[in-house]
Amino acid sequence: MGKIFGTDGIRCIVNTEPLTAETTLKISKTVGFLLKSKKSNNPRVIICKDTRLSGYMLEPALVAGFTSLGIDSITTGPLPTPGIAHLTNVLRCDLGVMISASHNPYQDNGIKLFNADGYKLSDKVENEIQLLLKKGPSLAISENLGRARRMEDAIGRYIEFIKSILYKNDNLSEMKV
Repeated sequence: MGKIFGTDGIRCIVNTEPLTAETTLKISKTVGFLLKSKKSNNPRVIICKDTRLSGYMLEPALVAGFTSLGIDSITTGPLPTPGIAHLTNVLRCDLGVMISASHNPYQDNGIKLFNADGYKLSDKVENEIQLLLKKGPSLAISENLGRARRMEDAIGRYIEFIKSILYKNDNLSEMKV
């Protein structure tokens, strides 16, 4: 497997490498292994996606990889990319994952990874992931499975956050509607 990370995560045509269901599972297990090796307690991951059909294939592969290592996973359903940055931080998750290829054609998709502060992973961490993937899976198996749950109010939380910023920055609260 060649270099998988570009300027903004992993992007390509779905069902080609590295965005097959099998490789997405390997990616999540590798990222999960690295996360667990740097975190003493049980990590939590939040996974969002855009509305592309392929997100419904990639999301369960990501959840399977993370939960197989004992990492709890929260899925939100469709959200805009800034929503994952916000929710990763406010929910105190250790990792955020966005399944999206932004403005690219519908047959493309991507995986963007965010740190606990809601920022894109550093190139250094992406390189660590790349090296672990290249070496092949000698990843530890967890005795305990992680839990997976769906967050039903994610879009509402994000909308309230955006409204609070708009009211604060533009004094919209003084405007009559």
